[in-house]
Amino acid sequence: MTFEVLSLSSLTEAQRAEIEALQKSVYDAEGLQNTAWLSNEINFDRSVPCFFLGYAHGALVSFLTLFLPTRQEGEVTAFTALEQRGRGYFTALLQAAANVLAKHRVPNFLFALEPKSETGMAYLRKHFPQAVHSHTEYRMFREPDVQPLPEGITARPVTKENLEDFMAMSVKEYGGDRMAVEAVLTSELRRAYLIYDRERPVGVFELADGDALTLCGVAVAEEERGKGYGKAIVRAALNFAAEAGKRIELDVDSENPPALGLYRKFGFQPTFEVQYWRSGIRSQMQ
Repeated sequence: MTFEVLSLSSLTEAQRAEIEALQKSVYDAEGLQNTAWLSNEINFDRSVPCFFLGYAHGALVSFLTLFLPTRQEGEVTAFTALEQRGRGYFTALLQAAANVLAKHRVPNFLFALEPKSETGMAYLRKHFPQAVHSHTEYRMFREPDVQPLPEGITARPVTKENLEDFMAMSVKEYGGDRMAVEAVLTSELRRAYLIYDRERPVGVFELADGDALTLCGVAVAEEERGKGYGKAIVRAALNFAAEAGKRIELDVDSENPPALGLYRKFGFQPTFEVQYWRSGIRSQMQ
């Protein structure tokens, strides 16, 4: 049987439509919701292939994407047509992804799996028995409304004038590097913001644009925590969502009770969960 793998760093509109159609057919059948991120804009190097398309007789039957904000790991989201499973297609895509990661000295896969994905969990147990659970995240959402900010608090887009403040806080709080932060700043789909108390920067956040606005990259300076600035970030994000006329979504670690409590107080509701499993790319795929 003819099977072709395309390894790409960007997608055409036609390829994007193919992927979304395949994803819908698989997700509708299995009740899955963790859709693939089809952008390379905040990968550490946008020239690195991160989309892997598998074609059987000219039809897209399997897809894998790598999310690469840092060189620590490649986050894997993938799906294969139900009627095409058991033929080695996903394994072929995963091997192509492993080759790319090895070339760029990225040591680990981070598999993103919804617990209800029985085939995905079975594959992981069979082929990556040494995979270690990293963490679980809940996807939460809320319809937007206007939330007045406390007196003296403002949310300002990142510009060349406050870029260094954003860089310093993001790198310190997330342990990343300047390259990863710069990728966010040049993204067409993400906007970065600083929260100020008067003229003092106290926190950062980002909004990723799509069908909804996704709140991410939230951090309050360590010395400023416990003063209500996390609430101010959520209020500011809700205001931007209301302005855009879109609901707001976010992912939160299940083992972060303060963040979970904060978002629940603001009326965010969980929709599904994703488990993340880490494994070295050189682990044997049996």
